[in-house]
Amino acid sequence: MDHSYKYFFMKFVRPHAHTLAFLLVLEFIGMLFTFVSPLLAKSLIDDVFIGRRTELFGYILLGTAATYIISAVSTYLSGYGKGKLDLVLFNDVTKEAFDAVQSAYIKKTQEMKVGDLLSRIVANTRSAIIIFTQIVPQFVVNVARIITPFTIMLFYDWKLTLIVTTPALFFLLPMLFFGKRLEQTQKISLEKTGSIYSFLKESLTMIPLIKVFGLERWSRDKFNEQMKDYYDVSIDYTKNNSMGSSVNSLIYGVPIALLILFGGPMVIQGSLTIGTFTLFMTNVALVFGPISQFAFLWSYYKSSSPAFDRVKNIFELEQDKGGDKELVVKEGSVTFNDVWFSYDNRPILQRFNATFKKGLNYVVGDNGTGKSTILKLLCSFYPLEQGKITIDGQDIFEVRREDLRKNVSMIFSDPYLFDGTIYENIHIGNLLASKEEIIKAAKLVRVHEFITSLPQGYETQVGEGGLKLSSGEKQKIALARAVLKDSPIVLLDEVTKSVDADSRKSINEVIKNFKNKKTIIIITHNPSEIEQDSNIIDLGQESRRENHVHHSFEVPLSKAIFS
Repeated sequence: MDHSYKYFFMKFVRPHAHTLAFLLVLEFIGMLFTFVSPLLAKSLIDDVFIGRRTELFGYILLGTAATYIISAVSTYLSGYGKGKLDLVLFNDVTKEAFDAVQSAYIKKTQEMKVGDLLSRIVANTRSAIIIFTQIVPQFVVNVARIITPFTIMLFYDWKLTLIVTTPALFFLLPMLFFGKRLEQTQKISLEKTGSIYSFLKESLTMIPLIKVFGLERWSRDKFNEQMKDYYDVSIDYTKNNSMGSSVNSLIYGVPIALLILFGGPMVIQGSLTIGTFTLFMTNVALVFGPISQFAFLWSYYKSSSPAFDRVKNIFELEQDKGGDKELVVKEGSVTFNDVWFSYDNRPILQRFNATFKKGLNYVVGDNGTGKSTILKLLCSFYPLEQGKITIDGQDIFEVRREDLRKNVSMIFSDPYLFDGTIYENIHIGNLLASKEEIIKAAKLVRVHEFITSLPQGYETQVGEGGLKLSSGEKQKIALARAVLKDSPIVLLDEVTKSVDADSRKSINEVIKNFKNKKTIIIITHNPSEIEQDSNIIDLGQESRRENHVHHSFEVPLSKAIFS
C-alpha cells in the first residue's frame, strides 16, 4: 500500500500541496479559541473572582470575543477550502481513471467486472481522497492540539502534567493492533462491494430474461449470497472497530480520575489554585480528545488504505497508446501477416494470413474460430502476440490511434446506442457533421422515413441501450452513424443476425452500394447474403487443425466452402 499511497500523492495531491499547507494554517488559527479560553478562564477565576482585579474583566471579555470570531472565520474558510479541494481531487482522479479505462486494451478491462470498475472509480477514489483532504490534515492538527495544552500544563506544574498524561502511552498499542485488523477486513469488504456492484449491474440489465424464465427466486438467492458474504466480512470489521472504540473511551476517564486523585489534595492544601485546577481539567480534555481522535483517524486510515491499491490498479492497465506515425489510406488494403492471438492462453488465431481489399470481403467459419477477433484486432482492441496487421502496408500498431480510429468503422452485432436521441446517436459518428449531413446519412441507410414518422422525429429518445427501438431500427441507426463517419474501411460483425427479413434486405442493399468505394469486411453465418465473386475468408476448423494458415481467396458463390 505504501507504494500506492506515494503514487497517488505524487500524481494527484502534490500539485495542491500549497493549498493543503494554507488549509493547515487556517486549522491552527481556528484552534486559537480552544487554546486561549482555558487561560482566560484561569485569569477570570484567580484574578477577577478571587483576586478582585475587576479592571481585567473587560479585557478578558474582549479577548474571549476576539479569539472566538477569529476562530469561527478560520474554521469556516478551512472547512470550505477542504470541501472544495476534495471536489477538485475527486474530479481529477475520476476523470483520469475513466480515461485510463477507455484507453486501455479491452482485453485488460475485461479482466475486471463492470461493477467492480464502478466501485473503484467512484467509491474507492472517494475513500483515497479523504485520506489526504481530511485524515492526514487532522493527524497534523491533532498533534498541535496535543502539544499546545500539554506545554501549557507543563508550565504550571510539570509533575502533575506527567501523572495525568502518562496513560496515553498505554492506548497506542491497542490502537495499532485494531488498525491492522481493520485494514485486513476492509480490503476484503471492498472486494465484496465491487462484486455486489457487478451483480446488480448485470441483474438489472437482464430483468426481461429473469422474468421470462421465472428466475426471480434464483436471482434473489444469488443476491442474498452476495449480501451474506458482505455481511460476514463487515460484521468482523464492525466488531474490531467497536472494540477499538471501547478501549478509546477509557482515555477520558483515567486521566480525569488521576487529576482528581492527585490534583484535588493540592488544591485543598493550597499548593494549586482553583483556576489552575480548572485549567488542568480543561486541558486534560484538550490533550486526550485528540488522542481519542487519533484512534478513530488511524482506524479510518487503515480501513481506507486498500482503496489506494484498487484505484492504482486502474492506472496500471496496459494502455493502447499506438505509435506516432501518420496513417494514410489510399487503397484500403488490409493484410494480416502471420498473426497469433489467444484468449486466456486459449489459442484463437495461429499463423493467420489474409488480405482484404476494396469491395466486399466475407469472413465465415464455425463459432469460436476467431471471426469477430479479426475485426477487433484490426480495431486494435487487443495487442498481438505475434505477427503484423497492415493497412496499405502501414503497421497499425505503429500509427497514431486517432488516425486508425478515423479510418476504421465497426458496426457490432448488438448495436451500441446511448441513452439519448436518435439525432445524438447518429451524430457521434462525426461530431463536426451538420444536421443536413446527418439527415443525408439517415436517407442513405433508408431510416429517414421511419425517423420522421415518429412524433418527435430525430429528437426521439431511444432509451437505455436503445430499448425503445426494434433490432432492425437500432442496426440502421448504427449503420447511419458509420456512414456519417465515412471511413474507408468498414467492419460489420453479423449485423443482420437478429433483424427481420425486410431490415436484413435493406441493410444488405445499403452495404452493397458502398462496395466500390470502401473496404468492407463482413462476418456472416448466412451464405445467401454473400455476393458472388467476393473475397471470402474461410476459418474452417479442419483447415485450422491441419496447418493453422488461413487463406484469402476469391471464388464464385457457388464454390464457397462453409464449415
